[in-house]
Amino acid sequence: MKKYALLILAFWISSWVSAQDFKEEKSLSTTTGSVQNIRFSPDGRYVAAAGHDGNVTVWDVKTGGMIRRLQGHAREVNEVTFSKNGRLMASVGTDGVANVWETATWRRLSSHQSKPYYQTDGKIFVSASFVVFSPDNQFIYYAGDNGFVMKAKIGSNDPAQAIFSTNYEDGRWYSTVTGGTLSADEKHLVLTVGTLVEFIDLKTEKLAKYIRYQDNKNADLDGLNDVVNGPFPNSVAVWSYDGKITFWNTNNLQKISSIQASEPYNYSAASFSKDNRYMVTAASGTVAKVWDLTNGRLVQSLSGHSRIVRLGRFSPTEDLIATASFDGTVKIWKWKKEEDNLPPVVNNPPVVVVEPKKEKEKEIVVIRDTVVKVIRDTIRIVEKPEPQKTEEVEFEGHQVRLGETVVLKSIQFQQSKDFLLDESRPELAKVVELMRKYPKMEIELMGHTDNVGEASKNYALSERRVKTVKNYLLDKGIESGRIKTSAYGGNKPIADNKFEHTRKLNRRVEMKIIKM
Repeated sequence: MKKYALLILAFWISSWVSAQDFKEEKSLSTTTGSVQNIRFSPDGRYVAAAGHDGNVTVWDVKTGGMIRRLQGHAREVNEVTFSKNGRLMASVGTDGVANVWETATWRRLSSHQSKPYYQTDGKIFVSASFVVFSPDNQFIYYAGDNGFVMKAKIGSNDPAQAIFSTNYEDGRWYSTVTGGTLSADEKHLVLTVGTLVEFIDLKTEKLAKYIRYQDNKNADLDGLNDVVNGPFPNSVAVWSYDGKITFWNTNNLQKISSIQASEPYNYSAASFSKDNRYMVTAASGTVAKVWDLTNGRLVQSLSGHSRIVRLGRFSPTEDLIATASFDGTVKIWKWKKEEDNLPPVVNNPPVVVVEPKKEKEKEIVVIRDTVVKVIRDTIRIVEKPEPQKTEEVEFEGHQVRLGETVVLKSIQFQQSKDFLLDESRPELAKVVELMRKYPKMEIELMGHTDNVGEASKNYALSERRVKTVKNYLLDKGIESGRIKTSAYGGNKPIADNKFEHTRKLNRRVEMKIIKM
């Protein structure tokens, strides 16, 4: 253990370079549907996006041009990935279908269906959440809601086989397989299911070892969402529903450290820079976050999306980050080095001497002796520049920029009604305090519901609720003209509507600062 700690310490000490500064370089639109997942090709040439419209969209990273839109899923695409050599790409979706594509021609080589799990109440679980290639690129492995790990031969019409089950030994359903990856040594298939990280031996196709995550007393927050290979030697990084990313040693199955990446109940995955120093995370509203792993600190927030950022990925070859959002776009962020901001070099440039700019001066008259004489003295007065307009404010301990959307998490209503509960008032009081502090500030309040029930009723409910919040602010003396309201019903979810512990996140009121 001491030896492993020294390795980590050496890794941290060697990483002393100042924090990177990423700037938006390209915005790529899918034109239809939200983006659930993204992946760079191994050579960094392509970025592929999994869309809620059932399509996989592929762009050229360098030019930003769309290469192909691939249609092969009846419903949302949950995951897209490339083979290690980049010649193949695979996608899986809520329809339980796994497709394999050839990247040279973008033709579909094969399509495979997942094995359904039939519950006693009539529900059928078939959705697939992840897919990976075997080390020899002959097979794909995928799993999801049904708890079955499927193995399919690429290019074959033979049905996929369920080689392993994460369900109970008596066949009862345990939990959704939410994520998976091939271990760094390519010996295990690593899965997140329920509160477990399971390691499936690829040779025996049996469970070899597992990690149990139990950081909380709340069972909903104990659940795990995704797993990727970690930045430290022999490690994995696991995202849990409490918003943490936890690093585990895969040899002794001991916890290394953890970072609170987002608010609880959000789901995403981590991605690491090619030198393993930086990590990018999502699921924090409309921003992605860049972390310095040498000290575990947040060093940059990438703002630019209008809806929740579902995932961020580092390029395997360049200092680039791609972010995927429910607003239907993928943004490419580039590390802007200091030399990028310098003017271009010109051959034999003329020598130009620039006089330093003088401070603005005023001449004033000072009466030194009213009896004898009046002396005119010149006194230099440096005029202060006009104060710049405020572009961000602090709200509940976080910096909120102009145009950024904030979820008012504590605002609660009686079920199916627009009556505010008492626990809503402390946060509303903070909104009142903020608007009093900035008397020129204008905000937009946006009401949302989940997708349970009739869409028209959900829209009406979200409209009544957001007006209730506005009326509260009016009663506290905030002018009506400073508050705009919008209602969306269940049309703009920020979390999965399948489960109650995530569905309730969609029943919310948001605030956006539209004028300072």
